[in-house]
Amino acid sequence: MAPRILLQPGQIWSPASPLLPSRHILDLPKGMIAYTQLSAPSAKEEYIVTQSLFRRWVRETDAVISRTEETKDSPTIELSKKIATLRKAFGMSQGDLAKALDLSRSAIAAMETGRTSSVIKHLPKISAIFQVPISLFLNGMVDQPVERTLSSDENTLIDLYRSLTPERKITVQKYIERQSQK
Repeated sequence: MAPRILLQPGQIWSPASPLLPSRHILDLPKGMIAYTQLSAPSAKEEYIVTQSLFRRWVRETDAVISRTEETKDSPTIELSKKIATLRKAFGMSQGDLAKALDLSRSAIAAMETGRTSSVIKHLPKISAIFQVPISLFLNGMVDQPVERTLSSDENTLIDLYRSLTPERKITVQKYIERQSQK
């Protein structure tokens, strides 16, 4: 089975051939993809195609995410967006997902807006429904190395964090978010 392609605004997809232009996803309006071609003479022109057509282009050109525009959303919001994006990609309503998870539709709405902390216990079932690994909810499709100078205690915290299960990582992220807002 081919891996699911999670499309999100800000992603820049580059085909294997350097002769073909890269595509920068701007928005995901109702089952469609709005994008610009970066190596085109006029990168300001916006194109809109169906998500399935964009995914076909990704497969046919062996495109990969070359980079993602910096976004400053919290990990909770990023997780919420991924769940909503996957649900929409599968053509499911919030009610459909609620039924599959044995939850109420309002619980799914809260999950997709980051207003609940119960997402953690549902991640294994959500990943099974959408046929994606749980790690996708933590780090997406690409791991990008980040260079920083760390103190010894920061380095210890990162090592401890990396040893956690994906579910525990989300718990830690939520805890840090709450602590930083006080």
